Amino acid sequence: MERRITEEKATKAILDWLENNGWEIICFDFPQSGTGISLHPNSDLRTTKNKGAFIPDIVAIKNETVIFFENKDRFVLDDFLKVQDLRQNNDYSNSIEKLLADFEYTQIFYGVGLVHSDNSEQKTNEHLDKIDFAIFYYKDGQIKVTFDPNEIYK
Repeated sequence: MERRITEEKATKAILDWLENNGWEIICFDFPQSGTGISLHPNSDLRTTKNKGAFIPDIVAIKNETVIFFENKDRFVLDDFLKVQDLRQNNDYSNSIEKLLADFEYTQIFYGVGLVHSDNSEQKTNEHLDKIDFAIFYYKDGQIKVTFDPNEIYK
């Protein structure tokens, strides 16, 4: 029986691919590790430490372009909705500005990194309006950008 590719393995592969293509990694978070940077909403009225927090799986920069990733081992609509919210609202702008304070950037894009399957690709294609880019990790180890209308990865 073939083992399922984990989110952690896909995240590691995407990190390697980004670095090999000239991206500087600002921060990253492996599943359940607690190593990532928490972004808190501007109207931070939380009653617990992480209530309302968003922890991006990868944040990287290249040529004054910043990319935020939400990674999964399969398609999860909630993550697409989370990315859509980040794209359309400025609810986390204070935390994002603080995170990026030491970097010069002119644009930010939000997307997903997914383990490829026919289902995850089909579902991603149905929700392209919610993301700026999609990157798939294939079982053979390849990374492919399958949606990038802004040509971020050129």
